[in-house]
Amino acid sequence: MIFYAPECSLKDEEYTLSEIESKHCIKVLRQQVGATIELVNGKGGHFTCKIIDDHFKKCKVQLIKKEQHPKREKQLHIAMAIPKSSERLEWFLEKATELGLTRLSLLNCANSERRSANEKRLEKIAISAIKQSKRYYLPEITTPVSYMEFIQEYPKGYIGHCYSAEKKHAREINETAPILIGPEGDFSEIEVAEAIKKDYTAIELSSNRLRTETAALAGVFYLSDL
Repeated sequence: MIFYAPECSLKDEEYTLSEIESKHCIKVLRQQVGATIELVNGKGGHFTCKIIDDHFKKCKVQLIKKEQHPKREKQLHIAMAIPKSSERLEWFLEKATELGLTRLSLLNCANSERRSANEKRLEKIAISAIKQSKRYYLPEITTPVSYMEFIQEYPKGYIGHCYSAEKKHAREINETAPILIGPEGDFSEIEVAEAIKKDYTAIELSSNRLRTETAALAGVFYLSDL
């Protein structure tokens, strides 16, 4: 059983879980004093612990083993337009986090139909996914920014689009750089041209037309260490 403990560090000998995690541990899973559980802090820390106080609002544990896992060398950065359905974005984030997503940038594009997201809800989903998949780093999720602002800040990467053009297949990607994924109506031709000017390489993710969240997950898969 793994619980999220964002403030836990290698220097700690004891740690008190948040009220939410305490309730889940004690009330839902019925753990008691003496039980062994695991904690992750979302920053590479992994801790094996023993419960020393099974209070359902402030469960306290003793750390008996501490590990700091290194960040993956190949960063996995997806920059995508926000899908029309919030459920589809949440589905993508859950699966991408399980595969090792390190950063999700949300974009407002010319053809975007949705321009905001529930960031607190997304964080909860990412936390649940790292606990489920035993990942040690919580992906960074950025506040939505305009497409043009993003490519100014990140002037090199990959772009998936549906226009006819010379493209490299995503399986050939061999360096760390963001992958741009557009909205259901695709990027505008101007957006694609601006990305190419900024040294973005056009890529093919599939021979079929994919939904935004499916294309983004395909990009994660090609960059992941599976």
